[in-house]
Amino acid sequence: MAEVLVTLQEIAAATGRKADKVREECSALGLHVREDWAGRPAVSVDDARGLASGTTRRAREHADEQARVKAACKQWVADRTAAAMAGADAAEEKVKRGGVRSFLPGAFVRQGEVSPAEIHAARREGYQHAGAQFERRNRRPGPYVGLVFVDSAEEGSSLASAVGALRGPAKVQAPAREVA
Repeated sequence: MAEVLVTLQEIAAATGRKADKVREECSALGLHVREDWAGRPAVSVDDARGLASGTTRRAREHADEQARVKAACKQWVADRTAAAMAGADAAEEKVKRGGVRSFLPGAFVRQGEVSPAEIHAARREGYQHAGAQFERRNRRPGPYVGLVFVDSAEEGSSLASAVGALRGPAKVQAPAREVA
């Protein structure tokens, strides 16, 4: 069974445009322009309805915008991860240089060296602090990404960012010991 086609000239007459402009729009939207029985350029009835009403163009614009937002979200997550990793690396270097030593009960420390537990704790604190600072300074570009380190009230707030910078990472607390 042959598909019913609508010529570009008929679409142009119905929408008040020139047939060349309709053909350009078909090309821009990725619609397949065929020839009807008389050899005239034509599109399917569904494509003609979408061209005449503008729904095909709006759907394409919406899809392009969604793709842009998703790409921005993916980049934001990559930037947040890079910032958090840089914070962890900086914290590790600081501990190895001997600038900070935290008390971790039960950590095995040889004379003059930093234990793996202290390095891990410093990296964790640095990662969390840098990730929180990134989320405080940079708003999410869309709804497809969740906050990991801060709540939505602190997101994108320069005041919260300044307070977080002053407060610093969470301090390591020694576990409470029961005295018998």
